[in-house]
Amino acid sequence: MDFIKKSVIAKVISVSIISILISMSILTFLVVNNTFEIMKKNNEDTVHKEINLLVENINTFNKVAKSGADTIGDIFIDMLSDIKIDKTQNIKIGDLQTPILSIDGKTLNLNFDIVDKFTQMTKGSVATIFVRKDDDFIRISTSLKKEDGNRAIGTKLDVNHPGYTKVLQGETYLGKAVLFGKSYMTKYIPIKQDGEIIAIAFIGFDIENNLKELNQTISDKKIGKTGYYYIINSNEQDKDYGNFIAHPTLKNKNGLELKDKNGIFIVKEILKNKNGTLTYIWENHEKFVVFENFEEWNWLLIGGVNSDEIFEDANNIMFLIIALSVITVIIISLSIFITMSISLRSLKKIKDGLVSFFQYLNREIAHVEKIAIDSEDEFGVIAKQVNENIEKIEKSIDEDRKLIDETIAVLGEFEQGDLCQRLNIEVSNPALMQLKNVLNNMANNLETNIDNVLHILEEYAHYNYLNKISTKNLKEHLLKLSNGVNTLGDSITEMLVENKSMGLQLGKSSNILLSNVNKLNISSNEAAASLEQTAASLEQITSNIRNNTQNVQKMTQLSKELSTSANQGENLANQTMNAMEDINNQVNLINEAIAVIDNIAFQTNILSLNAAVEAATAGEAGKGFAVVAGEVRNLANRSAQAAREIKDIVENATSKANQGKDIASNMIEGYKKLNTNISNSTKLIYDIENSSREQLLGIEQINNAVNQLDTQTQQNAIVASQTHDVAISTDDIAKMVVNNTDEKEFIGKDKN
Repeated sequence: MDFIKKSVIAKVISVSIISILISMSILTFLVVNNTFEIMKKNNEDTVHKEINLLVENINTFNKVAKSGADTIGDIFIDMLSDIKIDKTQNIKIGDLQTPILSIDGKTLNLNFDIVDKFTQMTKGSVATIFVRKDDDFIRISTSLKKEDGNRAIGTKLDVNHPGYTKVLQGETYLGKAVLFGKSYMTKYIPIKQDGEIIAIAFIGFDIENNLKELNQTISDKKIGKTGYYYIINSNEQDKDYGNFIAHPTLKNKNGLELKDKNGIFIVKEILKNKNGTLTYIWENHEKFVVFENFEEWNWLLIGGVNSDEIFEDANNIMFLIIALSVITVIIISLSIFITMSISLRSLKKIKDGLVSFFQYLNREIAHVEKIAIDSEDEFGVIAKQVNENIEKIEKSIDEDRKLIDETIAVLGEFEQGDLCQRLNIEVSNPALMQLKNVLNNMANNLETNIDNVLHILEEYAHYNYLNKISTKNLKEHLLKLSNGVNTLGDSITEMLVENKSMGLQLGKSSNILLSNVNKLNISSNEAAASLEQTAASLEQITSNIRNNTQNVQKMTQLSKELSTSANQGENLANQTMNAMEDINNQVNLINEAIAVIDNIAFQTNILSLNAAVEAATAGEAGKGFAVVAGEVRNLANRSAQAAREIKDIVENATSKANQGKDIASNMIEGYKKLNTNISNSTKLIYDIENSSREQLLGIEQINNAVNQLDTQTQQNAIVASQTHDVAISTDDIAKMVVNNTDEKEFIGKDKN
């Protein structure tokens, strides 16, 4: 401490280093603390947003799967129209007796035609028909197969199933289910007869592959370097409650008993809160997790990462800032120490020389040592002048001690800064008198010039840098002093001119920045408005596609009815053709009968001729018989004539019957072609329906993407607004710099 009290160098260096240390410490603390907190919050917000986005993706997937299940469920229920139940008869399925369900007299129990046709038509979706017996619903037909390949029939619908109560109340149930190791989006549709629920139509829309892709997408997402996302079953009624549905290492394992180093049951705590954050110790690292529950599937989505990894960048920046601050303090301290040590070392020599000189003057020592400074700076010049004066004083001190004493007294006053003192003693030594006059003139000059310097410095202190110190008749130190003050004024003037120029330039730049930010703000708002209009248009397109899908479903129903009518027409044509065939066979029989009649008429005519011949031979005795023979011949002729007429009529009827048969054949061929065209049309309608569903899914995904883009545009608008505030602040600073500079007087003030 004594060293600091006695040393100017130590005082200057100590105060400078302490000031720098305090300033840098405060600045470093503020920067590090704010940086750490901002990065911490940003990382936490990022994980929160990722979790929310994943939950939204699952919700979108759920809605699309439900829409698909709802559509194909309507197709299946259309296939079961006019279904009837016969409770008086039973068919045994497995160990259960089941009432008979039928369509158009065709029994559905153990009949898999309809369900297999549905599965084939929907390319893999499964269907099941339940018949109601009392309050139970029993599977009597299904295309769903177990792991062993057998059909899943002969069992009851679980009364604890969420769809059981809704169907019993006459409502449709839609929901995800896992059936024999595969995931389906299921639909349970109640079937009524005379207002009573008699059966359930079930369909399962296969979402296994899509669900695996969704799980894989979630599993592949990373947080930082080692962080990841996983899913836990949050259904308390499920036997798999607490199982990991998706996890890099613990998939299908139960996590209810997992606890951290402090005894916290991690999974139980997460399942208890359902939504939020949790910090715990895992494998000697603090881990931070964010979680959110998707209620409809009982999926608890969790994102976790080591806390030190989240804050790794913040810690690195903190250590970097601290290291740079320490290095900066060391460099500045060393620079100050070295500079001050070198600069003030000469001052110590001058001090030692003056002390020795004063000791000589006080007769404490016999000889004065010269000041050993060879530099050409101010200290060197002062040392040189002092040494010269010491030599002169040594030579003349013995001659005139009084003058020297007076000189010492006057110089003592000079040393204290009083330049008003003068030498008044008269001596006979011309050299001493000349010294006296020189000293007095020097004092006068010094007083005058120092007054001039003080006057100019006082004007500088009042921010007036227009005047300069006159250097006329000045030499050496005073000249250097005056030039130094004038140079200081010039430097300050240049600095002020530069400050004003920079302030004006900064003002112009801030105005340009403000203008550009306003344009950016307007563009962001216009983009946001455009996106809102686009979102509304997409909503309208989505609605139109939904309507198109519904119309296609109606077209499917109409094509089915047209196909049924065509089949009925074909059956009637077949019946007409069969009737024509029967008519033709009857006509052939009539032709055969006519041929017999004609033959009989011919033979009768021959017999009548023979009888006439015999009657003529008999003479008078045969006259009466001849008359009879003549009448018989007439009757035979009329019979033959009638037979010929009937034959003509029958031949005409046969021709007409053959024409009807040909027409019926053509009708059958036409109906077959019509059936083929209807089948092709129905297939085309199914393809259109599937395309409509795919378009609906795509439009909904585009709609979600546009909504996300709208959110990002709104955020850009907020950033533009914040940049606008920064530009205004910059403009204010520029104006403050210019105004502050204008308050001072200097050359070149009005050039800018």
